[in-house]
Amino acid sequence: MIDCAIDRSTLLLSFFEQQDNGNKGGQTLNIPICDDDQIYITKVKEDLVALQSYEGEFEFFEFKTGRELILDFTAGKYAVIILDIQMKGLNGVETARFLRDIDEKVIIIFLTSYEKFAVQGYEVRAFRYILKNQPRSIYMKQLSDAVHEYYRNTQYVIATADNGTKEEKLPTDDIMYIEVFSHKLLIHAKKGKYFTKGTLSEIETQLSELLFARLDKSSIVNIINIDYIRKNEIILTNGDTLFASRNHIKNIKQSFMDYSRSRWS
Repeated sequence: MIDCAIDRSTLLLSFFEQQDNGNKGGQTLNIPICDDDQIYITKVKEDLVALQSYEGEFEFFEFKTGRELILDFTAGKYAVIILDIQMKGLNGVETARFLRDIDEKVIIIFLTSYEKFAVQGYEVRAFRYILKNQPRSIYMKQLSDAVHEYYRNTQYVIATADNGTKEEKLPTDDIMYIEVFSHKLLIHAKKGKYFTKGTLSEIETQLSELLFARLDKSSIVNIINIDYIRKNEIILTNGDTLFASRNHIKNIKQSFMDYSRSRWS
């Protein structure tokens, strides 16, 4: 079974090893906090500072309205966005719709006092819904999980696009599944097919800190891109259907359940 709570320090090390400058203290995550209550903005900042793995890991940006955040927002500018749901003018969900149209990958988490709004987070693919008044241990874990998710999503593999000639960095969260094909590895990604060298065991090792699982002896699937599972059929978010062997279906189901549960707990 895949561990959905991999040690963040391990992901940090892998993340920095993939950066060109290799400076483990140089990466800064830009985190905007949008809430019309300054008390909560200050509290969230203080709590996130307590989670830093090194000084200066996070830089904060404060916004009192959704409109202010939208006017400042550009794709790729922010790592994790923290939004209060109930705000004057545009509420958090309405604001998130605008942000999601601009940036499909930015991590959005909602912070609110009311559990009844949780279901609204699904339509904008919010990573997490955090209650302001829940036990601190749970609240802090959820903040940590959001940062953890950012580092997980910034991993990549080196591959060549089908019919292409140049190698490029392919984000691992774009990978749907990987299979052995004609002595190479064929990567099925959201934006097309890619090839890379090596064996399936070697790329499994490379991706061991992420959420990939064996389908059979010649393919692995990215758990985060599974939509649902029906018997031994694995239906991906792009509509593709894969089939898991009897030896591996139990592990895939459990890993998918663990991952889905971790998103909203």
